[in-house]
Parts: sequence; C-alpha cells; structure tokens
Amino acid sequence: MRIIILCVLTLLVISGSVWAASYRIDWCCVGSGGGMVSTTGVGINCTIGQPAAGFVKSTKELHWIGFWAGALEDPTPISQISDAKFLPDGTYVSITGKIATTGATDYTGFFYIEDSIRTSGIRVTVPTAISGLVRGSVVNVIGTLGTLTSGERHIVGPMVIIVRTVRPLVPLGMINKFIGGGDTGNPAEGLGQCGVLDGCGLNNVGLLVKTWGRVTGFGKGYVMIDDGSGTPVRVNTVLLATPPSSGEYVTMLGISSLQAPGPTRLLLALP
Repeated sequence: MRIIILCVLTLLVISGSVWAASYRIDWCCVGSGGGMVSTTGVGINCTIGQPAAGFVKSTKELHWIGFWAGALEDPTPISQISDAKFLPDGTYVSITGKIATTGATDYTGFFYIEDSIRTSGIRVTVPTAISGLVRGSVVNVIGTLGTLTSGERHIVGPMVIIVRTVRPLVPLGMINKFIGGGDTGNPAEGLGQCGVLDGCGLNNVGLLVKTWGRVTGFGKGYVMIDDGSGTPVRVNTVLLATPPSSGEYVTMLGISSLQAPGPTRLLLALP
C-alpha cells in the first residue's frame, strides 16, 4: 500500500546579519518511495522513511516538514536590538547575530541577548530551555514583540538558531542610581522601552551590568543593596548558591530588569 504524505516545505535562509533570501515550496506530495522537489537554487530530496512532520536546522537554514498550516509571515529584519523596541507589540521580527548573556541553565522560561557593542539587550521568552545555549552563544532569533506587565519589552514565540559561540560579553559597570535608566522612545504609546520610576541616564533594561553596594534588606529570593547614594536596587538572588548577608558589601553581576509596580530597579543576579 502506497502512503502519500501532504506536507509544507519552507526553507528560510539566514546569512550574515540580515535575511538573505526566502525560498518557498508551497506544497508537495511525496510517495513513500521518496522523491525530489526543487525550485531555482534549492532542492529537497525526500527519502524512504522520512517522517510526516519534523524540523532540522543548520547554522544558516531552517527546514520544516509538516502538515499544511498556511503561509508564514515574513519577519521585519532588525539590525540593532534598540530598533526593535521602537516597534509596536505584535510585530514579527528577525534579529540575527546577537550574543546571549544568559544560558539555558540560568533563568527558566527566558534568556537575554545583547548587541555585540553592548548598547541594548532584550529578553527572549521561551516555553522550554534552548539546548546548547550558553553565555556567549551567537544566536538568530525570529519572534513577536511584546511587553511584560512590568513594562519590559521582550520577544515571544521565538525560533532560535545557535550559530556559534564566542567569548561572553563583559558587563557594563554602573552605580545603583543608573540601573534601569530613564524612558526611551514613547513607551506610553507602546513605542520604546520604559525606564524605572524617577530613573536617570540612558535606558539599560535588558543589558548585562555590574553594580555594587551594601545589603540593606532581604527577603525570600532577593536582597536590597545601596551603594550610598540612597537609591536601593532589588537583586533577584535565586541563582546564587549563597546569597549575601545583611550588612555585607557586595559586587553583583546580572541583567538590568524591571520590578512592578513602579516600575523599580531590578537586577537578575548571575553567579
């Protein structure tokens, strides 16, 4: 008995820092004996025993084999992460060649990417950990822009390709007062990134930073630190094997984030 498989074959090619081209074979019937389908410059050889649905990838290609689900939307290519934050929620974007500042074994449900020149970073929300993702992974991300209840922008429903691994980025050092920074763009209209309440300096939400201060308070999973400026920073300490003690003077490495309501300064500490 001959089995006929109806599938969609979509090949998206990523090259360098932009989408080089999009090749699409809208649909095809391939018998159980295998077969060959092609367009100009692209060929897909279907072999005996090929599954009805699946996904394979390389450093430059994504290849889906599955049942008909309609055409895929073409994403808006983004050069710098800061450019994405000026786009409204719901925009489908492609961001390539960015460096992961957290890995799969860090925070659950999300990781962060940053421009190599350390000007902007953003959270990528994922349903499951990305296998092989480490700090220093160079990734291509395709997903939809959104905003957390805290006001922090993020990318949801992403497709993630790990291209290679480089030396992890060095954090930006800053005093407590500048953590979070002020608003950029027009976040009230959903076009930009909000800073912290009464924030000052450049917006740095999403960036890998280093700050310091004395522990002035603590609770389950967090401590408050103050460098003497009277501007406290809440530090999420869930990843730290031994959180700092009250009165201890510490240097903390982590991601500049936001804590609702306010929003107020939040550092997602990294070990």
